[in-house]
Amino acid sequence: MHAFHWARERARFRSTLAASFVVGLVTTRAYALDGEVTSDTSAQFYDLRSPTGETILSRRRLTTTVGVGAYDLLGKERGVGQEHEPDLVFRARLRYDSDYGAAPNEASSASLDRLVPGFSRGPVDLMYAYVEGRRFLHGVLGFRVGRQLTTDALGWWAFDGARVTVNTPAYVTLEGYGGMEVRGGLPFSGAMGRWERDGVWRGDRSGYDASTYSSFQQAEIAPAFGAAIEASGVSWLQARLSYRRVYNTGDSIITQFAPSDTTPVTFGGARLSSERIGYALSATASKVGSIQGGLAYDVYSSHFSNLYATADVYAGKKLTLSVDYDYYRPTFDADSIFNFFAAEPTSDIGARALFDATKRWAFSGGAHVRTLQNQTADHIEGTTNTVPQQPTLAIYPSNGVEFDEGGNLGARFKRADTTLGLRAVGNWGRGGDRMGADISGERVIEGRFVLTGRVGAWQWDDKLRPDRSATNIGYVAGVGYRFAPRSQASFDFQHDINRLVGHRFRAMLWLTVAVFR
Repeated sequence: MHAFHWARERARFRSTLAASFVVGLVTTRAYALDGEVTSDTSAQFYDLRSPTGETILSRRRLTTTVGVGAYDLLGKERGVGQEHEPDLVFRARLRYDSDYGAAPNEASSASLDRLVPGFSRGPVDLMYAYVEGRRFLHGVLGFRVGRQLTTDALGWWAFDGARVTVNTPAYVTLEGYGGMEVRGGLPFSGAMGRWERDGVWRGDRSGYDASTYSSFQQAEIAPAFGAAIEASGVSWLQARLSYRRVYNTGDSIITQFAPSDTTPVTFGGARLSSERIGYALSATASKVGSIQGGLAYDVYSSHFSNLYATADVYAGKKLTLSVDYDYYRPTFDADSIFNFFAAEPTSDIGARALFDATKRWAFSGGAHVRTLQNQTADHIEGTTNTVPQQPTLAIYPSNGVEFDEGGNLGARFKRADTTLGLRAVGNWGRGGDRMGADISGERVIEGRFVLTGRVGAWQWDDKLRPDRSATNIGYVAGVGYRFAPRSQASFDFQHDINRLVGHRFRAMLWLTVAVFR
């Protein structure tokens, strides 16, 4: 697939230039050895300017991903009755994400006044690259070797190593894996870590002086291992119990600086980074509804970091009612100083409804309440937090729980050549409110010409900075032409009005082309 996106924005007293370019190539060969190559490229050029016309941010970004897939590496012909034969595949994806609009000295340790530690103008990220074996030993054994992604109740995670799965006749799959956690700053891992636990600032310190940003630590290898038990072979039930443990290596900073010295105090050796246990369950009854739930327990901090549950009820063929609960409490790498501070949880409770009135009309609505817990006492685990000589100063909120609430309504009309949508959203809380609505639509004429539009009004009320509160009114109008399947050229014009920036205009030209062979 090839796609090219080009965007340009211009206002009378200010301008924003944007361009994007997306390229994809997919090739498939229907032989004993099937292969696939994909590529996506985007280029963006834009300036963000203040209402006075001053450029405050300039970006020139180029992002390219290249994917490779090779299937049936064993070279066996596939036919009827051979679907359960052993199979070997290879998959890989590489991403290059550059930002040449940033000044070179932002990535240079020699320019302390502009340096952004960990920033790279052209990082290369090997997203995944592994060989996978399936259905070996009569369908019992499976494995992966290389850089791979995994997701379960513990969240998304990436590691370099090996994973082995064993399918048992008791509708249970056993899994074990081990290797090195993918961390930012290491080769082919990108500039910043995406998969490691929060709370420690790590990266590549090559060329840095010891006294320069000492809190920015050198990334080192992180050995890890884990195991899981998963239900398999039952169509209406999915369940997975997982465990993962990661170690830190290298030096970790204890203090910013030692007395009368510019060298920070550190300690080293292998030590715990994170240890977590997770469980997820999903069950479905086709005519009744479904339930989903999960949890993640942080062994190091001795508390649950995530809890969630969802129940869907099929109240007839056209109405679905849902209830959601989400609990989140921050957890950090064991080396992080944030483990010494109180991390209060947040809970969200919501209800949703979807009504498919007819084949063309559908309506939806929902409401939610968010609770945020606060520390209200001045006594935490044997320590007293007071302000000397100011005993009456309130350094903790008087209320232990704060509430935010919100809701949304929506409607959709759809037929072969026309789609219309209405959305209204409101969120209210102690820090601020946001509410608004918009109407959008798309019309396809003779299967080729595409007309699009959207008009809306939104109100922001910032209670912490009242001078930033504003009402925005805007619209988007577009026209396009489909000259082939998955191939379209279109032009959009956007105009927004609010008291903070006055008038802002944006014109955008899109060209998307898909080619197969």
